[in-house]
Amino acid sequence: MKTVAPADMKPDFEIEVERAVRHYMSDHDGHFPSRRNLLATLGGSLRDLNPVAKRVIERIREEQTALAALPEMPDAVREVNDRLAQAVWKAACEIANNDIEALRTLQCKREASQRAELADLEDVIDDLEEARDAERLRADGAEKQIRTLECRLEKANREISTLNGRLAERVELLESLRAEITQPDSARGSMRENNSEFDRHDSPDT
Repeated sequence: MKTVAPADMKPDFEIEVERAVRHYMSDHDGHFPSRRNLLATLGGSLRDLNPVAKRVIERIREEQTALAALPEMPDAVREVNDRLAQAVWKAACEIANNDIEALRTLQCKREASQRAELADLEDVIDDLEEARDAERLRADGAEKQIRTLECRLEKANREISTLNGRLAERVELLESLRAEITQPDSARGSMRENNSEFDRHDSPDT
């Protein structure tokens, strides 16, 4: 249940009461609501509601009495009123149609702009994908080149190792020859024989 402040503390309380009364009457064939019906709708206390509801109901009864006392509307006035209502309805329909057409035009423009933006984004994506594929191809080529260079380096290292071994043999032979030259004649003969044996095994093809 809603809580309503006293009428003297809430100036629009009477407006709310009148709205509730008229709503109840429209749903109940013009019958006025009881105070309990209004309390169930608005909440608050009967002390605050009763004087306000009394004024509202009296005002509505006066309106009904005044309307009942009016003479019947002449046919000419009724026709004018009907034509006026038709003109107002036609104008309202035209305004609504114009608004709908304007909304459709605006929506078409927005859709066209969105399609253009989407096309631009697709072009950017295509360019990025092409650049990515090109970078991937370059990376694959660089990786293959690195593997090839690694194989060449490994082969070169083996060849250098072999050449270092042969160089060491040559140095050892050179040292032996120097030692033989510096030794007495009696020792040269045996050294020469040893060198001749070594030369037979060390051919240029090795």
